[in-house]
Amino acid sequence: MSKELIILIVASLLPAYAYAGKLDLKQDLSGLDLTVAMEPVDNPEAIRVTNKTTKVVACTLSYGGASPASPSTVTVQPGKSDTVRVTADTVGAPRTGNLKCAEKK
Repeated sequence: MSKELIILIVASLLPAYAYAGKLDLKQDLSGLDLTVAMEPVDNPEAIRVTNKTTKVVACTLSYGGASPASPSTVTVQPGKSDTVRVTADTVGAPRTGNLKCAEKK
């Protein structure tokens, strides 16, 4: 292979590699006083939800796309934190997640 062809292939793959670990997270916290943090920030494996309310809260992480993974739900007690595991993407494509939290009844 020529040097130019190798450079062209590497250059075309760099943007996909740079975005592979990122998670575009959309949040619906239902007006509740919650803190959401991705761990680690650059390639999230989990999302930590901290409940600053006096209510029990349930948070569900779901995914969009052509082949969405199963949603994960976590219940967070008042004044406590818990984590939701982020599903790994084997393709390396950009990931989109939806975190919806509401008071648990």
